[in-house]
Amino acid sequence: MAVLESRPFLAPARTTVTTELEVIEPVSTVEDLSEVWEPGQRIVLRCRAELAPEFWSQTGIPSTEPVMLVGNATCLPARATWRSTATFAESDGRWTAEALVEIDGGVIAVEVLADIWIVGPARTGSNDPNNAIHSGAKLWQRASPVKIQLENDDAAFPTTAISFSQTGRGDVPWIVEPSLDADPTHSVSSAIRLYINSDSHLAEDILDGTATEDIYALIQSDIHLVVFHRLANWRDAMPPQQMEDIAEHDHETLAALGAALARDIGLPLSEALRLAKEEPTKLIARSREALRFGRTDEP
Repeated sequence: MAVLESRPFLAPARTTVTTELEVIEPVSTVEDLSEVWEPGQRIVLRCRAELAPEFWSQTGIPSTEPVMLVGNATCLPARATWRSTATFAESDGRWTAEALVEIDGGVIAVEVLADIWIVGPARTGSNDPNNAIHSGAKLWQRASPVKIQLENDDAAFPTTAISFSQTGRGDVPWIVEPSLDADPTHSVSSAIRLYINSDSHLAEDILDGTATEDIYALIQSDIHLVVFHRLANWRDAMPPQQMEDIAEHDHETLAALGAALARDIGLPLSEALRLAKEEPTKLIARSREALRFGRTDEP
């Protein structure tokens, strides 16, 4: 039977919609795309869906009214979304739709989240004709988006070169960004990333390892501040000692990175987290001192 799923209109059961999502350009499976995709190369996704006969009775929508498939692809690092739509049509008793989503390879990085929605004129059950139909309602969507990885995580620290001007970032040579939902147990590759501004004249030297030592010291100092600040946000729920326990058992977590960085600058993790929240300028100074920023003499 139809369910309301906390929505102000009739929504179909999940089993009334079947979907398929595949990569058709470059030729690859979703799982193996990172092995064949090259930066700058566009990606084309094919989104297909089929509606079971019960879809129409459960939603109360006559089959003569248009219902749309919406293919949706989002790249959070690029701060961009691409969509394509198609109307369901009946053929040999089957209601199907297919849409191609073309993704600009010039701006994407790290990963793309792909989703499929079913959108149409939902029935609200209101006796008022003016409120009886919710036009353009999202009737159905996948339980979770498909995560399409664009990069391998072989590097020591997750790093991506991307145009800052095309992605709405400031005119700086680099930036360190944490994932908003990252907690101390998350892997480093999913919790934090260094973005190098490909528009900057420093980008090529930074990426090929020929920039000055002070540039790398500043980048590392920024990583210190962001990692400690991110972990410090969890101090109340997860004390530093618990983070260190996590680090001891899983060396690939954000907690493990924080513990290692604290040792590098000669501080207990608890003190590094306190400075990150209460005295960030002192933390920056300590970090730069440990990294020998501005020092040309031999250690």
